[in-house]
Amino acid sequence: MKSSSSSLVAIVIPIYKADLTQAEKASLRQCLSVLSAYPTIVIKPASLLLNSLEQEYPALQFRSFDDKYFKSIDGYNELMVSRLFYESFSGYEYMLLYQLDAYVFKDELREWCAKGYDYIGAPGLEPAELFKLPAKAGNEYARVLSQHHPVLNGGLSLRRIPALLRYIRIYNLFYTRWPGNEDKLFSLDARRLAPMKFFIKLPAWQEALAFAFEKSPAASYTINHEQLPFGCHAWERYDPDFWKPFIQV
Repeated sequence: MKSSSSSLVAIVIPIYKADLTQAEKASLRQCLSVLSAYPTIVIKPASLLLNSLEQEYPALQFRSFDDKYFKSIDGYNELMVSRLFYESFSGYEYMLLYQLDAYVFKDELREWCAKGYDYIGAPGLEPAELFKLPAKAGNEYARVLSQHHPVLNGGLSLRRIPALLRYIRIYNLFYTRWPGNEDKLFSLDARRLAPMKFFIKLPAWQEALAFAFEKSPAASYTINHEQLPFGCHAWERYDPDFWKPFIQV
């Protein structure tokens, strides 16, 4: 593993439009404040000009990709599972993929890199009926989900670049393309991916929960011993009232 923070990990932020919402602006400010020690790179469509963002945040770097990757979810998924994408960041060991519906609370980035996982994201704690339980039922969540392997969401995710490049190369030996959401490929969320488990190192969902919350944050908070994680994803979508004391927009 590389030792200097400049070559160890970069923050990568996808932006596909010039006008950000208030929540997206808050997410960006928080990222640049809490994770100011690391290079931050915006990925964007080649045709998109972000002059005002460049002026407001001169420390930001920008990299452009073909517009087709930003026109739809399918295009974005195609980019996220491409060798082209990861090869363009080969100067780093890790990237923190940070969509602007994410929010980070503390700088634990080097500590998460040191764990040596190839991919970490917020666990999607399914089945959905468990989310109807009150927050105090966190232990019941943990018991029922003990054998569950949820998708680790890609919206706020730490990715080990050489490992994912190898993983994608091996996958492409057997299949031409991945037909679904990119995070499901890396989370082994399909029967045909069973042999791929030997080529990617993932955390258990209980450990990943300390990295990020997504669905049912109140129950996640209970399971995580009433501690905030490193960050969260889709906080406006899943129980925004829970997040009000912790996130200021």
